[in-house]
Amino acid sequence: MRGHRIVLIASMGWSLGVVALALKSGLIAPSISPAVNIQDPLSLSVAVLKQAESFKASAVGVAGVPPNEVLAWRVVFSSPDRDEVFRDLLATGSPSGRLYALAGLWFGDANEFAKGAAALRDQGGSVATVSGCIASTESVRALVHQIESGSWSRSFLMAGRFVNVR
Repeated sequence: MRGHRIVLIASMGWSLGVVALALKSGLIAPSISPAVNIQDPLSLSVAVLKQAESFKASAVGVAGVPPNEVLAWRVVFSSPDRDEVFRDLLATGSPSGRLYALAGLWFGDANEFAKGAAALRDQGGSVATVSGCIASTESVRALVHQIESGSWSRSFLMAGRFVNVR
């Protein structure tokens, strides 16, 4: 069990390091106005989620590796100010970033979550999704319904395994 946790922490660190190098090299031009402090994992994670171009499951690709967005979500979730950060992401993030924020708010105040879910449902539209090896497009409304069930939020925490958290 201990080795499994070390692998998860090491993979999160490696992924965030790759994202930091990509941001610093200019390969990914950040579209956020304030400068991102790449030394601060929380700031970097918020930037990754705000700019998320797709909503990804906790395990993607042939190897079932957690994507950078899920690793960033876990960093925000571990933050003492997670509810405040997720509320900000819900207001200012990309459509996919808002879905990640809603998945984070699922663990918090039920009234706050319900308001955010209603706002996203009203927003409508669709986003690109990736689950395992399958890339597709899903409606925001359908994804909000899935997030309300808790499956996305639980899987983001548990490296792809669905567990009872709530």
